[in-house]
Amino acid sequence: MSLDKKIAVFDLDGTLTESKQLISSEMVTLLVQLAERVIVGIISGASFNQFNKQFLPAWPAEDLPGTRNLVLLPTSGSQCYGYDQANGQWQLLDEIPFSAETKIKVMTALSEIIVDPVFGFDIPLAQLGDYAEDRRTQITFSALGQNAPIAIKRVWDPDQKKRFKIKARLETLVPEVEVNLGGTTSLDILPKGFNKAMGLGCWLKRQNFLPEDLVFVGDAVYPGGNDYSVLAAGMETIKVAGPVETAQLIKQWLSD
Repeated sequence: MSLDKKIAVFDLDGTLTESKQLISSEMVTLLVQLAERVIVGIISGASFNQFNKQFLPAWPAEDLPGTRNLVLLPTSGSQCYGYDQANGQWQLLDEIPFSAETKIKVMTALSEIIVDPVFGFDIPLAQLGDYAEDRRTQITFSALGQNAPIAIKRVWDPDQKKRFKIKARLETLVPEVEVNLGGTTSLDILPKGFNKAMGLGCWLKRQNFLPEDLVFVGDAVYPGGNDYSVLAAGMETIKVAGPVETAQLIKQWLSD
């Protein structure tokens, strides 16, 4: 498969690296080489702070020519960061607001869901880190806590049934939001109608690109997954099972 696009956008967790894990040096090398050919975007439900933990520390040098072709889209694309060469730092270029009133409703509903004795969501009360994180433009709910080890997270909801149940309940309690599954135990909560496709669409419009200029690579490309909206919006989408498949795909692109 050849890369005949101007832009290649990747999901982060589950696509470029395991959930909340530092990206491998091999993957960074591949992305650096790719960014010398096309614009590379990385979109994630994670906050920019999380990018600072698991992606940017591995990027070899921010004055690389490829850095000019790198765009970071945290919180499902509701924020956009670009590298400011003059100031030598990553700069927030744009963000989509999430109303304080709706956030309060979401947090209240999540508190009810965690202890709900009727629906039985199987959420451990002895969590590892906070359940919910306010990421300014998105709230992310992690059923085992934000700091749960990946080995524990993998076995809690392998078929996504538990999270789909939480998603349905949360959207009933707070119809003003859209909820999508991400990672292994997470739910990304955004204003109704906003998702990764919308985030990418807003960024493309600002840069005077068209949807057909882009190819997207993600792992959660299933109905209710936080990558599925990109496919549903008609953008070219490649589903991968994990970082190994992503690396193979990039190598194939680079060999053409």
